[in-house]
Amino acid sequence: MPLSSRKEVRQFVHRKLLFRLRRLAILFLLILAIVIYEVSQDYISGLLAAAGFFAGMILGVLVSLRMHTISWNAETSKAVTRMDRLGIYILIAYLLFSILRGWIFSYWLHGYTLTAFSLSVGAGGMLGRLYTTRHRIRQVLKEEGFLHPGRRSDTNAK
Repeated sequence: MPLSSRKEVRQFVHRKLLFRLRRLAILFLLILAIVIYEVSQDYISGLLAAAGFFAGMILGVLVSLRMHTISWNAETSKAVTRMDRLGIYILIAYLLFSILRGWIFSYWLHGYTLTAFSLSVGAGGMLGRLYTTRHRIRQVLKEEGFLHPGRRSDTNAK
Protein backbone atom coordinates (compact mmCIF):
# COMPACT_ATOMS: atom_id res chain seq x y z
CA MET A 1 0.00 0.00 0.00
CA PRO A 2 1.66 3.24 -1.10
CA LEU A 3 1.99 5.91 1.55
CA SER A 4 0.46 9.32 1.13
CA SER A 5 1.95 11.62 3.76
CA ARG A 6 5.26 12.40 5.46
CA LYS A 7 3.88 11.18 8.76
CA GLU A 8 3.21 7.76 7.27
CA VAL A 9 6.64 7.65 5.64
CA ARG A 10 8.37 8.50 8.93
CA GLN A 11 7.26 5.25 10.54
CA PHE A 12 9.33 3.32 7.99
CA VAL A 13 12.59 5.25 8.50
CA HIS A 14 14.88 4.48 11.41
CA ARG A 15 14.94 7.14 14.14
CA LYS A 16 18.72 7.57 13.86
CA LEU A 17 18.40 8.34 10.18
CA LEU A 18 15.58 10.85 10.77
CA PHE A 19 17.67 12.53 13.46
CA ARG A 20 20.60 12.85 11.01
CA LEU A 21 18.34 14.49 8.42
CA ARG A 22 16.91 16.93 10.96
CA ARG A 23 20.35 17.80 12.29
CA LEU A 24 21.66 18.48 8.79
CA ALA A 25 18.62 20.62 7.96
CA ILE A 26 18.92 22.73 11.13
CA LEU A 27 22.66 23.25 10.71
CA PHE A 28 22.17 24.10 7.05
CA LEU A 29 19.55 26.75 7.87
CA LEU A 30 21.69 28.24 10.62
CA ILE A 31 24.81 28.49 8.48
CA LEU A 32 22.79 29.78 5.52
CA ALA A 33 21.39 32.57 7.70
CA ILE A 34 24.94 33.52 8.74
CA VAL A 35 26.12 33.54 5.11
CA ILE A 36 23.15 35.69 4.04
CA TYR A 37 23.98 38.12 6.85
CA GLU A 38 27.63 38.26 5.78
CA VAL A 39 26.65 38.86 2.15
CA SER A 40 24.27 41.64 3.24
CA GLN A 41 27.07 43.27 5.27
CA ASP A 42 29.41 43.11 2.22
CA TYR A 43 31.92 40.83 3.94
CA ILE A 44 31.80 38.67 0.83
CA SER A 45 30.34 39.16 -2.63
CA GLY A 46 27.20 37.25 -3.47
CA LEU A 47 28.90 35.64 -6.46
CA LEU A 48 31.79 34.32 -4.38
CA ALA A 49 29.40 33.03 -1.72
CA ALA A 50 27.30 31.30 -4.40
CA ALA A 51 30.43 29.75 -5.94
CA GLY A 52 31.45 28.39 -2.54
CA PHE A 53 27.91 27.14 -1.92
CA PHE A 54 27.74 25.24 -5.21
CA ALA A 55 31.26 23.82 -4.77
CA GLY A 56 30.21 22.62 -1.32
CA MET A 57 27.00 21.15 -2.72
CA ILE A 58 28.93 19.10 -5.27
CA LEU A 59 31.32 17.94 -2.55
CA GLY A 60 28.42 17.07 -0.23
CA VAL A 61 26.64 15.03 -2.91
CA LEU A 62 29.82 13.15 -3.81
CA VAL A 63 30.63 12.41 -0.17
CA SER A 64 27.07 11.38 0.66
CA LEU A 65 26.81 9.03 -2.30
CA ARG A 66 29.47 6.76 -0.85
CA MET A 67 29.67 7.54 2.86
CA HIS A 68 26.43 5.90 4.04
CA THR A 69 24.61 2.88 2.66
CA ILE A 70 20.85 3.11 3.11
CA SER A 71 19.00 -0.18 2.93
CA TRP A 72 15.82 -1.90 4.05
CA ASN A 73 15.92 -3.89 7.30
CA ALA A 74 13.30 -6.64 7.09
CA GLU A 75 13.38 -7.32 10.85
CA THR A 76 12.44 -3.78 11.86
CA SER A 77 10.59 -2.93 8.61
CA LYS A 78 12.50 0.34 8.36
CA ALA A 79 15.05 2.03 6.16
CA VAL A 80 18.39 1.99 8.01
CA THR A 81 21.87 3.30 7.40
CA ARG A 82 25.28 1.79 7.87
CA MET A 83 28.82 2.80 7.06
CA ASP A 84 31.44 0.48 5.59
CA ARG A 85 35.22 0.85 5.79
CA LEU A 86 35.51 3.02 2.67
CA GLY A 87 32.67 5.18 4.00
CA ILE A 88 34.63 5.73 7.20
CA TYR A 89 37.70 6.82 5.22
CA ILE A 90 35.57 9.21 3.18
CA LEU A 91 34.05 10.60 6.39
CA ILE A 92 37.52 11.20 7.85
CA ALA A 93 38.66 12.95 4.66
CA TYR A 94 35.48 15.06 4.63
CA LEU A 95 35.95 16.03 8.29
CA LEU A 96 39.59 16.95 7.66
CA PHE A 97 38.53 19.11 4.72
CA SER A 98 35.84 20.75 6.87
CA ILE A 99 38.34 21.53 9.62
CA LEU A 100 41.15 22.65 7.30
CA ARG A 101 39.14 24.49 4.66
CA GLY A 102 40.04 27.86 6.20
CA TRP A 103 43.70 26.99 5.92
CA ILE A 104 43.23 25.61 2.38
CA PHE A 105 41.46 28.73 1.10
CA SER A 106 43.62 31.20 3.09
CA TYR A 107 46.02 31.40 0.16
CA TRP A 108 43.35 33.21 -1.90
CA LEU A 109 41.02 34.74 0.72
CA HIS A 110 41.55 36.60 3.99
CA GLY A 111 39.61 37.83 7.01
CA TYR A 112 35.83 38.00 6.85
CA THR A 113 35.81 36.86 3.24
CA LEU A 114 37.62 33.64 4.17
CA THR A 115 35.17 32.95 6.99
CA ALA A 116 32.12 33.66 4.84
CA PHE A 117 33.45 31.55 1.96
CA SER A 118 34.20 28.64 4.31
CA LEU A 119 30.68 28.85 5.72
CA SER A 120 29.25 28.94 2.18
CA VAL A 121 31.15 25.77 1.30
CA GLY A 122 29.94 24.16 4.54
CA ALA A 123 26.31 25.11 3.90
CA GLY A 124 26.48 23.74 0.36
CA GLY A 125 28.03 20.52 1.64
CA MET A 126 25.25 20.07 4.17
CA LEU A 127 22.55 20.70 1.59
CA GLY A 128 24.19 18.21 -0.79
CA ARG A 129 24.33 15.55 1.93
CA LEU A 130 20.74 16.29 3.00
CA TYR A 131 19.42 16.06 -0.56
CA THR A 132 21.30 12.86 -1.39
CA THR A 133 20.34 11.11 1.85
CA ARG A 134 16.66 12.03 1.43
CA HIS A 135 16.71 10.88 -2.19
CA ARG A 136 18.27 7.52 -1.24
CA ILE A 137 15.68 6.97 1.51
CA ARG A 138 12.87 7.64 -0.95
CA GLN A 139 14.50 5.26 -3.44
CA VAL A 140 14.60 2.44 -0.84
CA LEU A 141 10.96 3.07 0.12
CA LYS A 142 9.93 3.00 -3.56
CA GLU A 143 11.75 -0.30 -4.06
CA GLU A 144 9.87 -1.75 -1.09
CA GLY A 145 6.56 -0.50 -2.52
CA PHE A 146 5.82 2.11 0.14
CA LEU A 147 5.87 5.12 -2.19
CA HIS A 148 4.15 5.73 -5.48
CA PRO A 149 6.76 5.57 -8.25
CA GLY A 150 5.91 8.96 -9.71
CA ARG A 151 4.41 10.78 -6.74
CA ARG A 152 5.99 12.78 -3.95
CA SER A 153 5.43 11.44 -0.44
CA ASP A 154 4.17 14.73 0.99
CA THR A 155 1.18 15.12 -1.31
CA ASN A 156 -2.11 13.56 -0.39
CA ALA A 157 -3.20 10.62 -2.51
CA LYS A 158 -6.71 10.94 -3.81
